[in-house]
Amino acid sequence: MNSIQLIINIILILWLLILTVLYLRKKSLNINIVKNKKIVRAKRYIVFYVIAESKVKGDDLERVVRNSLKDLLGNLWLNIANPKVVTYREDTQEGIISTNRIGYKAVLASLPFAKEINGNKILIVPRRTTGSLKKAKKLIGLK
Repeated sequence: MNSIQLIINIILILWLLILTVLYLRKKSLNINIVKNKKIVRAKRYIVFYVIAESKVKGDDLERVVRNSLKDLLGNLWLNIANPKVVTYREDTQEGIISTNRIGYKAVLASLPFAKEINGNKILIVPRRTTGSLKKAKKLIGLK
């Protein structure tokens, strides 16, 4: 079992190393839209819910998500992914994390490392990743 985990860890590290090299080579991933001739960064929205001992606030949650990504992969990947909690419903403990296309897998990998907020143990469980904010809001029951 440990050898399988070691192989998975090596593959993940190699994948992140390749993405880092590609990112540094291009500096950013931009998509050209011919229609408007604007440069748009592709976003990804991670729909998640929180299992916690007590209610969690959105501001604390964003800080913990950013710190877990920083602890796992460092400041470089924190700047690349730039995760933000766009929407968080405290009543249902559901929310949406916004990130870009290149960094959403790094954010997903770092979510299990967010274990505590203000002394309360938490678990952030990602439900789904979407490409539009409208669909993400629909998944958590907004609009």
